[in-house]
Amino acid sequence: MGFEYLLYVTIGYVALAKHAGNSVGLLCRAELPKGSGDLDSLFLSSDSIQRYFYKLHDGKGLNELYAVLGADKLATMADLRMAWRVRDLEFATEPTNPASRACERAYNILAHPELRSCYDAIRQDEDAAPVFPYGGFGSILVEGNLSDDGEAFFGNHILAYKPEMTSRKLSVLLRRCNFLADRVTCVDARRKIEIHFDSCLLGGLQWDLTWNHWKHWLQSRIVVNATFVRTGKYRYRKGEWILRTWLTALPSRLRVTLPEGLQADVERAKAIHALLGEHGEVVAKIRDEAEKQPIERTQVQDWFDRLGASSHLKPQHATWRPDYEPYYFEQLRRRSTTWFLFRDEYLFEWANVLISEIPQPGHATYVFAKPVDVPAFMRQYSCATREDIRRNRDNIATELGFVGRVIRGRKKRRWLNDVLKLAGEKADYMEVFE
Repeated sequence: MGFEYLLYVTIGYVALAKHAGNSVGLLCRAELPKGSGDLDSLFLSSDSIQRYFYKLHDGKGLNELYAVLGADKLATMADLRMAWRVRDLEFATEPTNPASRACERAYNILAHPELRSCYDAIRQDEDAAPVFPYGGFGSILVEGNLSDDGEAFFGNHILAYKPEMTSRKLSVLLRRCNFLADRVTCVDARRKIEIHFDSCLLGGLQWDLTWNHWKHWLQSRIVVNATFVRTGKYRYRKGEWILRTWLTALPSRLRVTLPEGLQADVERAKAIHALLGEHGEVVAKIRDEAEKQPIERTQVQDWFDRLGASSHLKPQHATWRPDYEPYYFEQLRRRSTTWFLFRDEYLFEWANVLISEIPQPGHATYVFAKPVDVPAFMRQYSCATREDIRRNRDNIATELGFVGRVIRGRKKRRWLNDVLKLAGEKADYMEVFE
């Protein structure tokens, strides 16, 4: 080791602490981007990470994170947010106060389940290996030593750290969240984001684990304004370790706007779930019949009416699946004169065409010229598969009047525009092109 140096550098993922020898102790290796000069590696001591992130000064001296935030050690996620809101109000007139920054850092540690577990372990055992918050990815200023060959830097004291941050406003479907005991978690693989909501953010909404059984009936969206930090973790895939990165919302800078009628939507979803169970025998018969041949929705509705079922129970619910997307179904239904249930599909009769839709990721929309004899079409269609139609086996596509299919992408309105074109219908500007 040589003299003490200061190093300011951009880092990537910071690995978990490992023992580097009796004389050195636990070290965390921070990945460095290409173009960092002769420096190949940055190693941060376990103690330096603990001091900077987990042992904070609140302006009066070293203190526990719970004390800095003003929260109890057994506080729930909602309790932590309430404590943070109170402290944030206290510092509103002096945002540059060092204690304000320490308080926000404490909250962002305690409000993240994994980091809170890490901190609680450190409280019990100071030799416990710390986790670098949110995986690294940011700019860091450290004091330490340069190795003899000049290729590695050993950081003994973190002076400053700023994570990569980006602000976004987005809409989140509640049915795509996971309802856990103390929080609601949104993990969106397509957008590569992760958000944790507590009951304070969700207007005091009270949920339990059973919500995961019927959440697919929820229609509500919540609007989220958040500051995201980049995070990541290595995953073992196909014989190699691959770094997967995503964006995690900082709890302290998370704002949520709830829609009107959220509670009513929850009650409606619960009611549908209960009604399907209450009338399970009839629903099972409908599903069995729909496996054999298309059933018109008026017939299903008549069966429900005879049972005296609630108006919450609709014909489509009989064959609806948890990962179906209501948007595609509703756009086709509202333009149809009538529609049918068939296996995992819905068949919609329009003015000029007949449309087959499986409102599920990975499926396309099939469009046919409107048949003169609809019952005959249904009988013939029920004997074919979608692959038969694509390949025109035994001339089935021609006989059914197959016009084409629309493959769904990320933009729903582009899908709707393409379907309307195939159907020979005029697109509504506000609805399709806005």
